[in-house]
Amino acid sequence: MASKGDHQHLLNVGREGFAALDEFFGPRRVPPPPPFQGLQRQRQFPAPHVQNRHVSPPKEAVLNCLEAAEIYGGAMFLDYRKRKPAPIRKVYH
Repeated sequence: MASKGDHQHLLNVGREGFAALDEFFGPRRVPPPPPFQGLQRQRQFPAPHVQNRHVSPPKEAVLNCLEAAEIYGGAMFLDYRKRKPAPIRKVYH
């Protein structure tokens, strides 16, 4: 583990490095985030309201893509290429 002197030296090197970056590229345009204040209590949200609704079946027939292409004079492109199977990733512990 680093000693106090090494820790202070690292802090100084970091400050000098970021000062050099600011001098070269200009200061940051976005304000830095606030310092960490420790764990804070998370906001409690009320439970969502659930309402049961009965959904009736559609009154008209639903078109599939083939029927829609025929009715509206469109074209349909089918892709029958063989795709490479996704590589199986094994994890060994």
